[in-house]
Parts: sequence; structure tokens; C-alpha cells
Amino acid sequence: METKVSLIIPVYGVETYLERAVDSALAQTLAEKEVILVDDGSPDRCPEICDRYARDYPETVQVIHQENQGLGMARNAGVALAKGEYLLFLDSDDTIEPDMAETLYNRAKEGDCDLVLCDVRIWYVDEEREVVVPSYPREEIDLAGYIAHGNNITYSVNKLFRRSLWEENRYEPMLFEDIALIPALVTRVSTIAYVPRAFYNYYRRTGTLSTTQTGNMVDLIKAFRNFLTTCNPAYKEEAVYACARQLLWNMTQSRPLFLPDFIGLLREFEGDFRLNPYLKKDRDTARVLDYLDRPVLPDTLIVAHCRREMPQKLRETLGEHFPLARVVEPGEAWLARKEVPDQVREAAAQGQWAYVEEYLSLLALWEEGGIVLTPEACPSLLLKRRRMEPVFFGLENKEELTTQCFGALSRHYVIRALLDSYGEDHIYNRGYLPLRERLRDFLITRFGWKPNGRRQVLAGEITVHLPDVLAYDLHDGENCCKRASQAPPGFELVSGPVLELWSQRILENWNLYKSLRDQKKPAPQKGRDAPKPSPQALEQARREVAQVYENSTSWKVTAPLRAVARLWKREPRSPA
Repeated sequence: METKVSLIIPVYGVETYLERAVDSALAQTLAEKEVILVDDGSPDRCPEICDRYARDYPETVQVIHQENQGLGMARNAGVALAKGEYLLFLDSDDTIEPDMAETLYNRAKEGDCDLVLCDVRIWYVDEEREVVVPSYPREEIDLAGYIAHGNNITYSVNKLFRRSLWEENRYEPMLFEDIALIPALVTRVSTIAYVPRAFYNYYRRTGTLSTTQTGNMVDLIKAFRNFLTTCNPAYKEEAVYACARQLLWNMTQSRPLFLPDFIGLLREFEGDFRLNPYLKKDRDTARVLDYLDRPVLPDTLIVAHCRREMPQKLRETLGEHFPLARVVEPGEAWLARKEVPDQVREAAAQGQWAYVEEYLSLLALWEEGGIVLTPEACPSLLLKRRRMEPVFFGLENKEELTTQCFGALSRHYVIRALLDSYGEDHIYNRGYLPLRERLRDFLITRFGWKPNGRRQVLAGEITVHLPDVLAYDLHDGENCCKRASQAPPGFELVSGPVLELWSQRILENWNLYKSLRDQKKPAPQKGRDAPKPSPQALEQARREVAQVYENSTSWKVTAPLRAVARLWKREPRSPA
């Protein structure tokens, strides 16, 4: 029997949901089908479950076991084994409706289509609600219209593909492999059709890739780049517009943390976006162009270290959270080849390496731009937020600044002024004082900064953050960097002054909340006293209650007890 549709299910770590997914594939009304399970090195019971299905359905189910390589590579393995005229992809924690394969296959044969798509039903598991996302506004579909205005274009799972499309197309080993391949593949098909029914059930849960954020999510930038560079040139304008729609949604709603990276992609293809005819007609989506004028710090991390190595833990953290960032490490080699003030060389001769490191950090920041970290720093992924600020510093406590993390645009005048101060005859240089004291006085005298423990923006572009942002993690979701410590898991090292400051801020916020609440909710007016009932009404109400109770089961059951009580009242017993 010739196989009409191959259903490919990549499997990893989903033993709770796998049987439901496979059963929905086996329940397809299309008889001429095969189900290919690709065990991608799953560490749970999934391999055993896959093998059981292969034993129970030897004519239909095939199993591939391989080392873990990722979702895209698992799909590739299934494609290589598939014999069907058409292919369907099903994720192992989702399900499909019983007539999906048959309906889409019949529609494909009717129009000799390379691709047939359907709608998607999204189940928000934690919220216990569902939403159907149509793939196109109307059943009659044309390729240019779908690329430009369609939904779900990046999905692999709501589409029936002619197998020959995959002879020269494969997923790449990366996150967001769908975005990197599927939209561009769609631009290269000859014929397309649409069935406006939600055949695919996508279960969205917390903790999945779509609801979590990691440093490797910069693969999303690579995926969009692949889309723009590999799409069919005949549909380049539609592809750019589709990408603009996706970027705007990611920048403003889905993944705003990665806004600096998205802006970098916009600038890379600035001409394509600015000249796009679809964006000229769509004012709402054209808002994406406004981000081209936003200042963004370079994706550069500066860690100066002299006579010591960068801690391995910090190096691993940078690789995990900022895999594409350029790491600059000024040290003795910089000191040897750069032109620096005499006081800095004298500090090196006297072993004042902390002073030297701070100067080299400023020098690298002036030349490169980006974010400075000390070797003692422990940054988090949220540090990406700071790349949208032209210059930023942070408080250590109410009055002191921290210099374990700060940043600026390259060749910014603030950093130039700080560098120039190292050549002056000043107590900061004669005493090799730390940068935080120099910076404190600089911000006070030049910009009127007030050391009052509050966030401030100076001269419209210099942000001074609270201690919870760049010094201590107070578990309020704001921390971007803290000092590395050996605190036990679940604990944080926080200074006493910061705890006092934070207690005051919490109390202030609570008092502010109460005052605003009272303004919005006026005091209730005193109502009129209820009228007093007459003695006749009270007696009537008493009789009604007594009658109801005397007719109740409780009254009848307790009748003997009441009789005994009456006897005791009439004939009280004398003491013995």
C-alpha cells in the first residue's frame, strides 16, 4: 500500500503527553499513513513507549533512536526515513484532530498543491482557556497574500508539505529552527491551499521554550536573518513585511528583553525595511521603524583584570547569558601599548592594580562602548535591558555608587571627562582613590546628582539606578548584576544600609498606595437608620420561627430530654 502521508513526531522528555500525541496520529482517518517516532535521546520513559508502539503497530509505526541533537535534527531524521507523498509534523506534547491528514491530503490532491495549511487551536493550559488562531482571513488564498498577511507562517505543524520540498531543505541545529526555515520555504512553493479548520491542538504551558527566556534565544535573531536572506527574491517585499510584523510583536509583547538585538537586526536590513511598500501603507506596523533611531549600547562586555585571571564562573555566565557578546579583557598588555597618564603607570609600578583596572575599564568603554563588569560581578540575563540606556550607573546604598557594573555608548562625553580626570593633579590620583568616589563627585558637581537613594535620570540620558538593579538581588525581578558570593542557595548577601533603605521604600510605596486608593474610593455616606419594627410584628416573627422549629426533626428528637428537664425543675432534689 502506497503511503500518502508520513506523520513525523520528534520525542524528548514528554512521557506524560507522548501517548496522547501518538494516539491522535494513529486515530487519523486516512488509512495510507505511517507514523515515525524520533527518540532524540530522551532521558525518561519515552524510548520504551516508542518501542511499545512499534511492537503494537508494526505496519504503521517506525522508531528512530538517536543521541540528543535538538528538535530540528530530530525532524530531519524523520524526513530522511519518510516514504509518504506528503509530510505532517506533530510535536510530542500536542495533538491533531482525527481527520486532519485526510482532509489536507484530499485538498492537496484537488489542487496539486505543494503546501496546504490549516488553523491552530492554542490551549493555554495554566489559564484553562483556548483560542483558535486563523491562518488567513479567507479560504481563497494566494501565496503573496499569505506571506505578507497570514498568521502561523512560522509554524511547521499546521502545514501539509509535499515531500519533494524537503529534498534540498533541512532544519538547522538551533533554537527557533521553524522561523529559520519554514517562512523562506513557503516563499519557494508553487501552489498553496488553505482549509479554515483548527486541526492542530497546540498546548502552551509555562516552562516551555515559548514561555521562558535564555541567552540562547538570540538564535531568534539568526532565524529572522535566515528568513530574509534565503527567501525567494520574487517575494522579498512580502518577506520583509512579514518579518517586520513578527519583530514588532516580539519587541513590544513577547520578548522585549531582547529589544537591543532586534534593533540590531533592523539596522542590518535598514534599507529593506525603510523602503518596504507594505510598511508605507501600514502605519501600525511601521512603528517598528521608530526603533531604528533609538540609541543602543554595543553588545560588548568589558572585564579588566591585571595580575589575575577572569574567574571561570564569570566566563561561563557570560557564555550562557550573552553567547554573541564580544568580551574585551583589558590588562597588562593594554597598559603596555596604550597611551595612558603617568599617574596610571606609577600606580602599576606601586602595585595599585585596582586603580589601573578601573582606568583601563573606562578607556575600553570610551573606545568600544558597551558594559563594564568587574571580575567579582555576577550578571544576569536582565542586563540586556541596560543596553537601551546611553549611560548608566548604579547605587551601592543610599549615598554611594557601585562600579562593579556600568555602561555607555562608545566615545560618550561623560566617559571622556572621567578619563581626562586621571591626568589632573587631584587627591583621587595622588591617593589612588577608587573610581566610585571620583564618579560620585563628578555626577554631583557636573549634573547636580542628589545622593538620596532614588533612581535619577541626569541630563536626559544618564541613569543612576537603585541598589536592587546593579548591586544586590532583592528578588523583585529588577536585578541585572550583583556581587558573586558564597551565600547558601536561596539566600542573598545584602548590606544593612540597603535593607534599611529598602524597608523605607516599601513603607513609602505602601503609604502612597493607600493615599491613591483613598482618593479613588470616597468614604461611604452614612445611611439612614432602619425603621424599628412594631411589637406586633416582633411577636408574629417569633411565632413563625417557633412553629418552624417545633415541626423540625431536631425538636421531635429532643422531646424526651425536655420532659426530663421539666421534671428536674419542678422537683429539685435535696442534698444528701
